[in-house]
Amino acid sequence: MLEKIYLANPRGFCAGVKYAISYVEQVQAANSGEQIYVRKEIVHNRRVVEDMKKRGIRFINDLDEAPDGSTVVFSAHGVAPSVVEAAKQRGMKIGDATCPLVTRVHRKARKIKDTHQIIYIGHEGHDEAIGTMGEASMFLVESPEDVVRLKDRIDPDKPLTYLMQTTLSVADTKNVVDQISKTFPFVEHPAKDDICYATTERQEAVSLMMQEIDAMLVIGADNSSNSLRLLQLAQKSKPHSFILSKRSLVEIKAGFRSSSIKFK
Repeated sequence: MLEKIYLANPRGFCAGVKYAISYVEQVQAANSGEQIYVRKEIVHNRRVVEDMKKRGIRFINDLDEAPDGSTVVFSAHGVAPSVVEAAKQRGMKIGDATCPLVTRVHRKARKIKDTHQIIYIGHEGHDEAIGTMGEASMFLVESPEDVVRLKDRIDPDKPLTYLMQTTLSVADTKNVVDQISKTFPFVEHPAKDDICYATTERQEAVSLMMQEIDAMLVIGADNSSNSLRLLQLAQKSKPHSFILSKRSLVEIKAGFRSSSIKFK
């Protein structure tokens, strides 16, 4: 019998997600009666996306799915400059709901793209990674092993630095950065890493709860990098932890005395 349920603190949407949701609402209110398009999922949360669909927002994967001159909002994950330019060429009215922390990484990439070789620590195919890597030529790595494989591709006579996807695991990223330092001792370390402070806080909250619980339920989408990192962190010591994307899927397994719920 389940005796206790703990709620992690902090929990819930980060400021970037709240900003993106609010931004779309404002764009729709300011363009009453007009079809509003959002390129990709505004955030990786199916409940948010479904709620917006019910209010008339149309989600598209490619700009070709929206007519010329229409209003298109870019998601919280950001987009490559080529996407922005394509929208301008078609006379689209552009709304940008990119998380400010992601925008900061884009600015850093533009600033150093002509002076540095750039390693990007991120997940291949993730919307944020695709957008950031569109700013400059970069080497994508996901693991220490990926870093080692770059040894013959990096020029030791040219400056080298790295950028990060904002939603990574703090611990896993440290392992990658340590390998970068070991493989390329001449690397220039950024003054501050790019991982979102909200991501860090939530991962720390999960770690602190592990001694008190038998399993963790992460309430979030299974295509959300943040939710998956929380789940992976929990499963290192509580392998029966799992992710819940819909309330109807909540199942408390027999034999657990206590569980925590982590809202993402």
